[in-house]
Amino acid sequence: MENPLQEIRLGEITSQWAKHQGLACRFEKTTSSTNDLAKEEAFGAALSEDLKVYLTDHQTKGRGRGANTWSEGRPGSGLLSSWSYLQNEAPQPILVPRVGLALLRSVKTVWPFLDWSLKSPNDLYLNDRKVAGLLLETLSQGDEYRLIVGLGFNILQSPEGLETATHLIQELPSGCPLLGDDWAAWLDRWLFELTDAMAKPAEPLTTTESAALVQALNDRPSLTEEILRVHADGSLETATGKTSWMEI
Repeated sequence: MENPLQEIRLGEITSQWAKHQGLACRFEKTTSSTNDLAKEEAFGAALSEDLKVYLTDHQTKGRGRGANTWSEGRPGSGLLSSWSYLQNEAPQPILVPRVGLALLRSVKTVWPFLDWSLKSPNDLYLNDRKVAGLLLETLSQGDEYRLIVGLGFNILQSPEGLETATHLIQELPSGCPLLGDDWAAWLDRWLFELTDAMAKPAEPLTTTESAALVQALNDRPSLTEEILRVHADGSLETATGKTSWMEI
């Protein structure tokens, strides 16, 4: 018997959710990368929305941080997305850990029984394997800014042959399937947490955010050096010194 999950296309399903929420959304079955789509439409009369969501079921040139690429499972098995926010002040590097925390909070709200953690600067881990990655890019035109948050999230399948990756379905307990209501609930929560983070593009981390990030980083099983403190500017302190969030 064929696996019914093979028929699911998460990009298309998520685009239906976005339209139901009244969000501006562009869905393409295949594209180079959703961040590229978002950058093409960053400014101008064609895009006056405060937020526009870009979705696809397959990327031919998915990107990660720096020269890294984003690998995916079968088309439609993961969330391949970009969330383009119009900003009236220049986003600062502090948004990188803040958006990571937003992602962590969203998944822990819907699936609190799973072992989630963060790896700076941009990875979400489930148990000891990577399940999602973030890529933030900023564009400016005059006094307007666009912050594009790219999110790839392995849901129904992870890339073949990549032993350091996992996917949500694989980690759910027996008898606890991924329901449509769960997916919608997570999207709702992710939108809430991300929009809240976007409202603070340059503010220092609060003591609560710093404490939550310390725990999230230290919860990763393969962490080699304990994080003693996350400072208000997002820098990390260990027994051997202080380093930037982006340098890990």
